[in-house]
Amino acid sequence: MKARARALPPRAGAVRLLAATGAPVVAAARWVAFTAGLAAAVARFAARPRSWRRPVRAAFRVALHEAGAQSFAAVMVAAVLIGVGMVFQALFWLGAVGQGQLVGTVLTAVLVREVAPVAVGLLVLGRAGIATLIALGAHQRSGRIVALDAQGVDPLLLLVMPRVIAAAVASVTLTILFVTAALVSGWTFALLLRPAEIGLFDFLDNVLRAMGASTFILLPLKGVLIGFVVTIVAAALVLGAEGPAEPPERLAPQGFALMLLAALAVSGIVSTVH
Repeated sequence: MKARARALPPRAGAVRLLAATGAPVVAAARWVAFTAGLAAAVARFAARPRSWRRPVRAAFRVALHEAGAQSFAAVMVAAVLIGVGMVFQALFWLGAVGQGQLVGTVLTAVLVREVAPVAVGLLVLGRAGIATLIALGAHQRSGRIVALDAQGVDPLLLLVMPRVIAAAVASVTLTILFVTAALVSGWTFALLLRPAEIGLFDFLDNVLRAMGASTFILLPLKGVLIGFVVTIVAAALVLGAEGPAEPPERLAPQGFALMLLAALAVSGIVSTVH
């Protein structure tokens, strides 16, 4: 005798649909909350002088060299390319229509405030963000994070905080160097193609006057926040996982996408609030 299939209650389908829809939303909200808590913990620990003991300082120096010194060449090449493409075009076309006095305003609005922090953030992401993702993933899979915790060593202080602060410091420093190199290289390229109508120091003075006090705050703020958030997202992807971290070939693409979105979100939010 065949058993009769029971009919689902009228509300069962709607409940299952809501569960299937809500589960990813709840998981995403939990991960965002975990990431925010991790960022607050890192900022709190970094502000305490006693957190910076010798092993932490040594890890910070290594991370700073990785995020800053090893990214310097790529940042300078990108600055020259963008300077040639953007600064030269601004000098050429604004000069052609007799609006050379607007060069500083245009470059401040586009290059200094928007392009430079994001471009440097992407390069720091590729160097420090991915390295943090892979290193923390390897530590988790090998059991080092659990071993450090069992020995009374906070993994957040030794493995996460130095990398996050180093990325923030490297990002803001490289952003300032990027802007300087882009402006100088763009002006130099314009001088090589045709006699410049404005001297280098007059050109830089024009840009600095157009920047104003607000840009001198906005530019470093974006640099610090982008470097900070990119590495926090990388750490949260590993430390916030319920099970063992995925292998690098699967973790890196997902991490790159999330870190890229985080960098763009920080840049957009700071620009909007400002």
